Amino acid sequence: MELHFVKLVFTFTLKADLSDPYLLFGCRAQFDAAFRNAVGCRRGDCTGCRQGEGCPYPANFGQTLARDPDAVRRHQKPPLPFVFSFPLLPKVPNRGATLTCSLQLFGNAVLYAHHYVSAVRLLMGGLGASVSAVEAECPGGDKTPVNDVAQPALPLLSGLDPTGAGPLSPDGLSITFTTPLKLMSEGRLMKQVSFANIARALMRRVSALAYYYEGAEPELDYRWLSQRSDSVQIASSDCRFLLWGGRPAGISGTLSFRGELEPFHLLLQLGLATQLGKGASFGFGAYRID
Repeated sequence: MELHFVKLVFTFTLKADLSDPYLLFGCRAQFDAAFRNAVGCRRGDCTGCRQGEGCPYPANFGQTLARDPDAVRRHQKPPLPFVFSFPLLPKVPNRGATLTCSLQLFGNAVLYAHHYVSAVRLLMGGLGASVSAVEAECPGGDKTPVNDVAQPALPLLSGLDPTGAGPLSPDGLSITFTTPLKLMSEGRLMKQVSFANIARALMRRVSALAYYYEGAEPELDYRWLSQRSDSVQIASSDCRFLLWGGRPAGISGTLSFRGELEPFHLLLQLGLATQLGKGASFGFGAYRID
């Protein structure tokens, strides 16, 4: 399965005391506006715009369904082709604090990397911070500076590259959600999840990103994997459902599984980059594999 991406790492400094520790996780509307600004669009929406397919905005935010009915059935609505990893902001007073966040661009979104860099700078400026450095992660984990040029040369990563998870056990592993996981069932946030819930959500997300932005149809036996996922059991769990600022945030904690896990190794490793669940593009559903 091919899924290529670029990982950009931003160092930023808070220019004022920001009291909401979850501020960055709720920046979808601001980033949408920042991206429009970065590409020179002054419109509120794309209705009636004549620029059409030549505009970077619909190519990255349009989430246009495929024309193939079978593809729509398999992948449904395309996800956004990027994923932020955000930190929680430190307690006030936090003015002057220096933090990092990352942004992963998948498939053909890499072609618009310079617009994304500009949009993140605008986003941070609007939130009361300033970006002091932009770097791209290389295979192996080293970083290289990114220049503010129209088409920066960026190292391309792959889901097939070695990951920080290392070799995975075929019959037991643990997943720790480092930001809340938002999986939906019948329009509501799930407060408990099984391995099957996680595996099926990963299949949908990874395959949709590959299809819509990589132009590749992943060679996955969805039915077989779905059936096998039911046999993987929870060995232990310390997960809890979090509220952030009094609002439902999602599931956090560690789930340990036992069963036939080897068929799911690649999906789980790809999920380290794609994150998982509702809000994954804006920091939710990040996890590590232990």
